[in-house]
Amino acid sequence: MELRIQQLRKRKGVTQVELAHACETTQQQIAKIESGLIDLKISTLQKIAKALDCEIPNLFYTKEEFLNDVLAVIKNQKVDLKKVSILELNTLCYQTAKIPALHPYWEKIAIKGNKLQFKEEK
Repeated sequence: MELRIQQLRKRKGVTQVELAHACETTQQQIAKIESGLIDLKISTLQKIAKALDCEIPNLFYTKEEFLNDVLAVIKNQKVDLKKVSILELNTLCYQTAKIPALHPYWEKIAIKGNKLQFKEEK
């Protein structure tokens, strides 16, 4: 599972500064958390969840949730997967649904024909 704090924060219209204030930390720390540059303590996750009015599990993406969010963008934006690259889809998903552009799951999905799927694990 991967963090999706930035997406939740933006959906709620909360800035990094506002989230940092609510969590008693700095904007720079929130930026590092959203970028996945630091490991979080459970106490920090609790503060972030409280500030975003959600439960700790909601701060994480499962593979299925990530794929479902991307598929929703494809459907809503009427994307023809035969005419788009993963990079273009990544950009569209970030711009329209705030799906993290640098999320590690982007490296694990592929377009096969007109379908989106996770690559086979080796």
